[in-house]
Amino acid sequence: MRPMDLEAENAEQFGASDVEHLSWKNLLDGYSCTECGRCTSVCPANSTGKLLSPRMIVVKTRARLTEKATTLDAIAASGGTATDEQTAVLAKNLLDDWITEEELWACTSCRACVTECPVSIDQLDIINELRRDLVLMESRFPEELAPALTSLERNGSPWAFSASDRAQWAEGMDIPTMAELVEKGEKADILFWVGCMGSFDDRAKKITVAFARILQAANVRFAILGQEETCHGDPARRMGNEYLYQMLAKGVIETLDGYHVKTIVTFCPHCFHQMGSEFPDIGGNYEVIHHTDYIERLLEAGRVPLDTEHGERLKVAYHDSCYLGRYNDIYDAPRNALKRALPIMELVEPPRTKSRGMCCGAGGGRMWMEENVGKRVNVERSEELLATGADQIAVACPFCMTMITDGVTGAGSTVPVLDISEVVASRLLPIVASA
Repeated sequence: MRPMDLEAENAEQFGASDVEHLSWKNLLDGYSCTECGRCTSVCPANSTGKLLSPRMIVVKTRARLTEKATTLDAIAASGGTATDEQTAVLAKNLLDDWITEEELWACTSCRACVTECPVSIDQLDIINELRRDLVLMESRFPEELAPALTSLERNGSPWAFSASDRAQWAEGMDIPTMAELVEKGEKADILFWVGCMGSFDDRAKKITVAFARILQAANVRFAILGQEETCHGDPARRMGNEYLYQMLAKGVIETLDGYHVKTIVTFCPHCFHQMGSEFPDIGGNYEVIHHTDYIERLLEAGRVPLDTEHGERLKVAYHDSCYLGRYNDIYDAPRNALKRALPIMELVEPPRTKSRGMCCGAGGGRMWMEENVGKRVNVERSEELLATGADQIAVACPFCMTMITDGVTGAGSTVPVLDISEVVASRLLPIVASA
């Protein structure tokens, strides 16, 4: 997302309520648009019956710019005196008068529209800026988001759990914290960033344990932050609350820099993208690796002891995470890890895959919002994955795990949904205790 200086002198506007608050690129995009509709055709919200149309976001922005610019020109040409009709035009805003809240909050921030556009229009940037105005300037947002935003501010997590519970998943696994290593005068090769879902969500904790087992089997020297880990604020940023995001993000950067962290590995694509791609804008510079990429490296180096001689032939469908794929162009690592762990596996692709994969429906703050209009996005995607005839569905994101699992269960299917790390961990050779 576009960086925002909240401490700029004389700053009176945060986000955009009208066209003059948008960038020149946003405005030029309106006149670049050929109205082909390809962006809307791939929008998961629109294709499941929501009001949002990325094409219309751009068209309405252009229309408002034309309306306001021609009115200002007419007023200037008449000596600066505006008619009642012209005054009424100037009193309008892009937000509310042209683009509604319902359209903005339907967005899952999946970037399908941006990826599909043949002339490089960024529809999502306009949506993000309008959301920022709603939240920062007017405190207007869906009531379902209030508990998550409040919990982020009070607990450092979008869920109301105590920080003391963050490392409960690691009990009995002999995994050190960064603080414990520093006390011993030791260093870790990587920091395993667990994330909020990996720390608190019961299903996601199984992914956390699976990845930790892989790291231990490969003799990787790693540590966690434990109680010192807090949310980096990405959910708040996608919801439009830039102030809360920066407060949380800067706190995380202070903690990481305090331990001189260089390399971070995480299984959450949202954490991966935020810390690797957006943290540099506010001073956080680290090598951030997604766990599928790291697992593939370990497998390629022969460091993970796998049982490759036993197992049944499986047909597996992989669901691409938006924040891993379209945001960071990682498509091969998850698939390669699956192929290495399951050599007799048949990998099947749904009709919408890789850069044109369909969103699970959780992004853009939608994880914390009800979906009351049209068909549920996760149901649409889950049906598509099940239609491949797969014996298993693989994911690489805890948000996708929740959404796809719910969709599969809702369809009455018993097809298991597994994270890449769980697939690999299930093939680990048993550790033989030394005599």
